[in-house]
Amino acid sequence: MAYVVTGACIGDKHTNCVDVCPVNAFREGDEMLFIDPDECISCNACLTECPSLAIFPQTSVPEDQVQYIEINAIESKKHPKITERISKQSASPSNIAQSDQRFAVVGSGPSGFFTSEALLRQYPGASIDLIEKLPVPFGLVRFGVAPDHPKIKSVSQSFTQLMKDNPSINFFGNVEVGKDLDRDYLINHYDAVVYTTGGSTSKTINIPGNDLMGVYGSAEFVGWYNGHPDQKKLAPNLTTPVMSIIGMGNVALDIARIVCLPQGELHSTDVASHALDAFLLSDIHQVNIIARKSPIQAAFTPKELQQLIEHPFINVEVNANDLVFDDAMEASLALPENSEAKENIQLLRSIAKPKKNGNKVIRFMFNRNPEAIIGEFGQATQLNLGINKVSLDSDQTLLVQATGEYESIKTGAVVTATGYKGTAITGLDFNDVNGVIANKNGQAKLSNGALSNKEFVAGWIKRGASGVIGTNKSCAVSTVNQLVSHLDKTDSTVEQTSLLSIKKYLSEKGVNYFSFSDWTGLDAHEIKQGKELGRAREKLVELTEMSQVKTDNANLIAKAAPEYDVPDVKEFDASKPVKKHHRTCTLCEAMCGIVVEYQGDKIISIAGDEKDQHSFGHICPKGYALQDLHNDPDRIKTPKKRIGDQWIDMDWDEALEEVAQRLAATQEKYGNDSVAGYWGNPSSHNIECNLTIGPIRRALRSKNYYSASSLDQMPHQLTSHLMYGHGSSFTIPDIDRTDYMLMLGANPVASNGSLMTAGDILARLEKIKERGGKLVLIDPRRTETALYAHEHQFIKPGSDALFLIGLIKVVFDKGLTNIDSRLPFNGDFETVKSLVDGFSLETIAKLTHIPVETIERIATEFASAEKAVCYGRMGISVQEFGALNHWLIQILNIITGSLDTEGGMMFTSPAIDLTDLSGRGSFNKYRSRVRNLPEVNKEFPTTTLADEMLTPGEGQIKAFMVTAGNPVISSPNGSRLEKALEELDFMVAIDFYINETTKHADILLPPSGPFEHALYDLIFTNFAVRNVTRFSDALFKKKSYMRSEFSIFNTLANRVEQLKSRKKGPVENFKLLTKQKMNQFFTVERSLDLLLRNGRYGHGMKSFITGSGLTLKKLKKHQHGLDLGPLEPRLPGKIFTKDKKINLLPEPMVNDLKRLNQYVDRTSAQTESITLIGRRDLRTNNSWMHNSQRLVKGQNRCDLFVHPETANEYGINNGEQVHITSAVGALKVTVAITDEIMPNVVSLPHGWGHHRKGMKMSVAQSSPGVSVNDITDHNFIDELSGNAALNGVPVTIQKIF
Repeated sequence: MAYVVTGACIGDKHTNCVDVCPVNAFREGDEMLFIDPDECISCNACLTECPSLAIFPQTSVPEDQVQYIEINAIESKKHPKITERISKQSASPSNIAQSDQRFAVVGSGPSGFFTSEALLRQYPGASIDLIEKLPVPFGLVRFGVAPDHPKIKSVSQSFTQLMKDNPSINFFGNVEVGKDLDRDYLINHYDAVVYTTGGSTSKTINIPGNDLMGVYGSAEFVGWYNGHPDQKKLAPNLTTPVMSIIGMGNVALDIARIVCLPQGELHSTDVASHALDAFLLSDIHQVNIIARKSPIQAAFTPKELQQLIEHPFINVEVNANDLVFDDAMEASLALPENSEAKENIQLLRSIAKPKKNGNKVIRFMFNRNPEAIIGEFGQATQLNLGINKVSLDSDQTLLVQATGEYESIKTGAVVTATGYKGTAITGLDFNDVNGVIANKNGQAKLSNGALSNKEFVAGWIKRGASGVIGTNKSCAVSTVNQLVSHLDKTDSTVEQTSLLSIKKYLSEKGVNYFSFSDWTGLDAHEIKQGKELGRAREKLVELTEMSQVKTDNANLIAKAAPEYDVPDVKEFDASKPVKKHHRTCTLCEAMCGIVVEYQGDKIISIAGDEKDQHSFGHICPKGYALQDLHNDPDRIKTPKKRIGDQWIDMDWDEALEEVAQRLAATQEKYGNDSVAGYWGNPSSHNIECNLTIGPIRRALRSKNYYSASSLDQMPHQLTSHLMYGHGSSFTIPDIDRTDYMLMLGANPVASNGSLMTAGDILARLEKIKERGGKLVLIDPRRTETALYAHEHQFIKPGSDALFLIGLIKVVFDKGLTNIDSRLPFNGDFETVKSLVDGFSLETIAKLTHIPVETIERIATEFASAEKAVCYGRMGISVQEFGALNHWLIQILNIITGSLDTEGGMMFTSPAIDLTDLSGRGSFNKYRSRVRNLPEVNKEFPTTTLADEMLTPGEGQIKAFMVTAGNPVISSPNGSRLEKALEELDFMVAIDFYINETTKHADILLPPSGPFEHALYDLIFTNFAVRNVTRFSDALFKKKSYMRSEFSIFNTLANRVEQLKSRKKGPVENFKLLTKQKMNQFFTVERSLDLLLRNGRYGHGMKSFITGSGLTLKKLKKHQHGLDLGPLEPRLPGKIFTKDKKINLLPEPMVNDLKRLNQYVDRTSAQTESITLIGRRDLRTNNSWMHNSQRLVKGQNRCDLFVHPETANEYGINNGEQVHITSAVGALKVTVAITDEIMPNVVSLPHGWGHHRKGMKMSVAQSSPGVSVNDITDHNFIDELSGNAALNGVPVTIQKIF
């Protein structure tokens, strides 16, 4: 529940409230302030600081001001933060200029941090030593705030950020002034000392029996359940059925609530484990809260009371008579200063008739004066109370009078919550009554009553225990202002050269002090331990435990790699030469040539290479952004190890050894399949990854391999395997010579072409028009490519297979077949005809939303064109009939004579052919453990990766290796996969970003960047629309502290093999080591040279003698690439089936037609529902280029596209927000109404959603968008290939009112 600034602020804009806000939630508008509801922690500090009474809790905003709830939510996102009051007199520049001042702040609770912050505002760069008695910081926030108030506790994040942003603040924990550190040292070594030691003990209540067992002060009791080291042995009596609390403030309500909370609710908090165990056995079922005065004088806040009342398992009771007041008292509730009291009375009156559904009771007892605590055998058993009458006299003075009546209540535990008091410091005057150090405006008084020249106080030790956390902020500022005015009048007496540093002083005394770095290690440990137990954190209480964690972390850090001397990259220097480097862009499949101008280690510019033999100077926005990858400050360059949420440096040898050991140990314990690997899209562009996937897979010998292929093109690969006998024998559209291009589910204007590597795709599409050809686009959305098409037809998502069957049916029925007699086939075309005859054109038209006459016309035009090609891509791959779609496309091209002919579907002739390198692929040789899904090319579908991690049993994935991938964002139901990653025993990431997936890794191994290794595009030269090849040396030499993928994977593969062979004999081990040494000879360049020599344009091994044929040395001379000619007929050479024939009717495809028939029956009977499709734009490539500002800037690209008819049906206006819900999740999105999408279809882009905590990609996080894969369904797949069905996802939308 956030607080809201209402209209009373307009024109006044008092800013007192800003000073007390601990989390800087205020925003400064032109006429008023606003509170950011996402930042507000509802601490109540601002409420009483507003002189205009303009601030209300959200639930208490007056009816005529409720519009300001939304106004604050919206306007707070538009305006800048305001962190201090405008009216405050800022120090003059001459005062602020002092940066060599040294200050000691004793006490690291909120007041200590607020004081440090205020000091730095006055003295930028000053050295501040924050000294704390306990090993851990945050004082009241950690040990006073109720465990079930995590939002209030989150203020510690602001304090942590203050430490990170200001290295001149140093924390020294476990250091007690007067014991470990003399006051004289402080006075002699600092320009000023500020004591912010707070109130660490309870004020005692002076009545008989207050020393009995079972009587506790609130500071001790709260400290006990919050894990305060000094209170761990308190052992309060919880065996009594009744506890009584004397006091009526927020602390009293907190104690009562914590004692009564259900075990499950308490378990999820950070309550200390010893207290949690004790509460589990507690017999307390009733808590009395006792106040001397009436409810009007109660010190608790409405927020605290409401939380108590609304708890479903706690009955809150109050005597109705205590809520009856005389006229004067009732009238006082109308006074503005009593607005909180009025709200309290309203809440209490709402429960005058108690509810009966709770199993614990909290009873308010007002007008009761504690008289005595009675005991038996030294244990409290009864509390005697005198009954008071509270009234106002004629002067409105409060009168509390005894009535002479008494009552007694049985109670075995009594907590006195009447206030806190501080602890005296020897040498300073202490007011024992108020529990504060005597002071004048924050300047401390000495024991003799004189003002100290150097000592000041802030917070509760200054003013007493009052207010909330934020109140301490203005108190600290006030003290620092007093300090500044005093120091300005005196000269510093500290001689800097003679100082004995506090570190050396403490070390010489043998003090085991804790730094803030030590605290972050403790923090991470507590959170990790808590996470394993399903808790917020598992607090450490014993100093010995804390010291052990500190030592363990120190040992880890000590092993970290030394800091490397990395020269700063300087800006452009006109006196030095600018050099040029030629290579291709690797940010999509197009292989566009680029020219990089650079100076030293600095990239000056990137432009298209006009002489490139493939792209002829074209470059898209992504190409320019390549330099952003190289220069990105978020890019990781050395190994990191995660401890909790903290990342520490590691040495490369240590990191690689630990990864190998952990992987091998996991497999030894659970079997080879317990380790899984995933390879993302960027690895396809990297020759070093291409060459090392095999070795690391062979070393691990697991069946659990996954990649982005099953989120993308696995239906293509399966079709190639089943029809042509090789998973890499792809057919590529001859776009440069076709006359009629029928394109389904592709948007090359945005993607630059996919499985159709075509530099400058726009020019190639335009040339179809120029030569009189035609481009027909079939897509549920009128995409960017539609601008270049002659015709666009909407199609219902998921029905493309039916449309293709319709085309094939028309070609057969009209006798338009033109089958190339030179091609060898296994299977007859009559069978193909009979298979499609079972589908009627009328049904196809109804389900696809494409009229019969349009289907017939397109089929006729296609079959009649001299050079036609049908091409389908992402949109038809990532749907429930992905494999069937690609088989049918092949059939259509075959029966119209468009396979292996100029202008049709052809096979490439690359310099290094994938079909010569890899195995032929496989299908259904084995199946996944949980969902029984088939492997394709020795990979399981990524949609079942989370299943294999989450489902116990033999073969469960326990360890995971991810390379250049982010499946949390790119795979369906990414949130589920994220949960699965959290359950792993071990995870390693080979990536130079900490993204939504890699943030879960235990160890991060960052490879060198794209300009720091050689480039040969092995994969995409096999998909190119013209046979081309090129090689580029690394632009920049790797730094000594970097490693390439080639080095990382080979080292891991070798070490894993060695670890696995330990039990083998010496002969086997010798063979292994010999093999590994021989493999070291095959560097990247030597491997490429051999592959080129033995490729289509090389002359084999004899070329080492003759010098003939293509070699790497020769290729290097072609810096703009080498054109090897247009596509040419390759059949039957590209057929790898056993009988060397094209398998026209693969059994799995034919059988899958039954599933298509079931789809027809199902959808024919259903009413039209909304389905979701994805989309992409030119400036993004999945999730991995969103950390470039030039690519993410501009308008929001994550709007939900909705057709006007659909929007009208749901009453949605443009720009409004809706909830879009699927079977697995829901998203809140903004609507963009457009006729570019067909009715009843909505569209969201993929690759966004960078809102998850823990990632370290600052630009991406500043433009997070939403992740469509939080609502795509991991169970919705192409059942034949296992590919994810990311299009055609059934969803519902609901307008947000």
